[in-house]
Amino acid sequence: MSMEALLVTEYGPFMDIDELAKLLKIKRESMYQSIYQGRFDIPHAKLGKKYLFPTAQVAQYLDDAISA
Repeated sequence: MSMEALLVTEYGPFMDIDELAKLLKIKRESMYQSIYQGRFDIPHAKLGKKYLFPTAQVAQYLDDAISA
């Protein structure tokens, strides 16, 4: 099973910042800082106060990071 299929099964089409922080094992405050400073490499959208991350692109980011 691919990384994308595993993540989509677990999280659905989008992940929120808490789910992604848990997956990446980093503090959500660190993620917020990276986003605000323009250094966060995973595509995301802000809806109101909530950040959403497309699960397929999170999987692609992880695949690229692992194979690099």
